[in-house]
Amino acid sequence: MGKKRDAILEALENLTTDELKKFKLKLGSVRLREGCRNIPRGALGPLDAVDLTDKLVVFYCEDYAAELTADILLDMGMQEEATRLQGVA
Repeated sequence: MGKKRDAILEALENLTTDELKKFKLKLGSVRLREGCRNIPRGALGPLDAVDLTDKLVVFYCEDYAAELTADILLDMGMQEEATRLQGVA
């Protein structure tokens, strides 16, 4: 796996069950770059951290998935996780 994929997974695995649920809720409604579409909400519900990481990378490619994950974590007030993710080269 790539470094950014690993970093996304690590960040998502550090979330509590409620935090992961909130992350998925925000992911389903976040404004995306032009040309990207949101992952359908129904597809997000059953995903754990590993499957969600895979879905993010498939939908958005590794670089944008990492950026998007960090942005959502910042929005959730999780600066430490977001900063760690942003620091991955």
